[in-house]
Amino acid sequence: MPFLLLAVLLAVLARRALLARAQHTRLPPGPKASWFGAVDLPKEYQWLTYAKWKQLYGDVIYIHIFGNPIVVLNSAEAVNDLFEKRSAIYSSRPVRTMINEVIGFDWLFSSMPYGPWWKRHRALFHQNFNSTNLPSAQPVVQRETQTLLRNLVESPDQLFYHVKRSSAAIVMMMSYGHQIAPEGDMYVNIADKALAGLAGAGIFGTYLVDYLSFLKHIPAWFPGASFKRQAAEWRQMNRSMLNLPFDMVKQRMAVGTAVPCFVVNELERLFVVGGDDEEEKLIKNVAATVYAAGADTTVSATLSFFLATMVHPEIQVKAQAQIDKVIGSDRLPTFEDRESLPYIDCIVWECLRWNPVTPLGLARKVTEDDEYRGYKIPKNTTVLPNVWLILHEEKMYPEPLRFNPDRFADDKRNSALGINELPLAAFGFGRRMCPGRWLAFETVWLTVATTLAAFNISKPKDDQGNVIEPDTNYTPASLSRPKPFKCSIMPRSDRAIALVHQAYDGA
Repeated sequence: MPFLLLAVLLAVLARRALLARAQHTRLPPGPKASWFGAVDLPKEYQWLTYAKWKQLYGDVIYIHIFGNPIVVLNSAEAVNDLFEKRSAIYSSRPVRTMINEVIGFDWLFSSMPYGPWWKRHRALFHQNFNSTNLPSAQPVVQRETQTLLRNLVESPDQLFYHVKRSSAAIVMMMSYGHQIAPEGDMYVNIADKALAGLAGAGIFGTYLVDYLSFLKHIPAWFPGASFKRQAAEWRQMNRSMLNLPFDMVKQRMAVGTAVPCFVVNELERLFVVGGDDEEEKLIKNVAATVYAAGADTTVSATLSFFLATMVHPEIQVKAQAQIDKVIGSDRLPTFEDRESLPYIDCIVWECLRWNPVTPLGLARKVTEDDEYRGYKIPKNTTVLPNVWLILHEEKMYPEPLRFNPDRFADDKRNSALGINELPLAAFGFGRRMCPGRWLAFETVWLTVATTLAAFNISKPKDDQGNVIEPDTNYTPASLSRPKPFKCSIMPRSDRAIALVHQAYDGA
């Protein structure tokens, strides 16, 4: 009996201690919720709103909406402290009802919760697409870049389509061994339509069903269920993106016409060692994730290059002077020239920093109660890194809104001053950093180098000869890219045209 009384007494004291601690543990500051416990969040350009809120609430902001706790991290320091130093509990993903369940992007392993299933996807990706395998990917990247240049000679007014086709062609060949025609084919259109759904619903909370998951069960005809009707269209393209290329490879393997690629290699291995439907699903998911990532993320950085070069012609002049000095006019740049063309690296890094493709990084979920700077972060809180603001911090990137590749030119000076770190935040953080970042960088690098070697990029003119000022705004979606703009792309000389055709014919 005394032991029971002692246990009860200890339990009471422990509870009082917890209550006392809870009273002294505050939630991070943030906007006040309305009478039903929700904050009215912006539907577009959320990263800009959160950047403004930093002036009011600081770099760790707490938001409560429809029972869902959200923390926004508005500084590199906060992101590093949590995503890097506490990665064991900050590496998972929240359940994304609209993206994963309604639209059907449950195969996208970048959005999977941290755990054994995600680890298997990540491991398979690394086995086939790690940085040491880059040399084997370079011939594909170079061939499709040469096709892009040829298309820009033939129809420069279709810049956006050509860039999308080029990115899709690279990953289609690497993943599925499928050669896209220079003019494109159905797989480019499928990827574009499917990823429109990912971009449109990608930011957590864009749709109410992300907060109130039971809404996924309401029928599409129900008043206010327009999201279900929109999702049905996106889901159809989503399934096509996942299944059609994979089924195509299996059919070609059956008749002996498949060429070596990720899916072929892995299915042949599976046949030898033996495997089940789950293993095949794993291969299909990874292939589609490579397809999704490569077919869209490099597009934004490449289009940023054309837009920035048009607005800042002095950058083009400087880059072309370096290319002409190193390469001359008898050939186009290749990957072997990278160390001799450091200014091209600077341009690519600035394209990634200036307007990152994921300005509000992919959401994380904290898997345990945590405390940071005296603030409580409850278990299952959604944590959003404001990548745009991190890459536009005045102290780290002076004149952050200005496109200035020269900021990365002097490593020693930057290190001494503590400024202009390489914008690796554009690729994510910690255990969930983009595993294909080096392939993406090299793809954009070769596009920038060869385009500047062969073309002059400038603002277009109307029929009266007046200069048309471009729209420099970006789309408000989770995968952000420049809004449509017109651009004058002219070969630098007849010799440049000949080099483009020579390279394309050789490929």
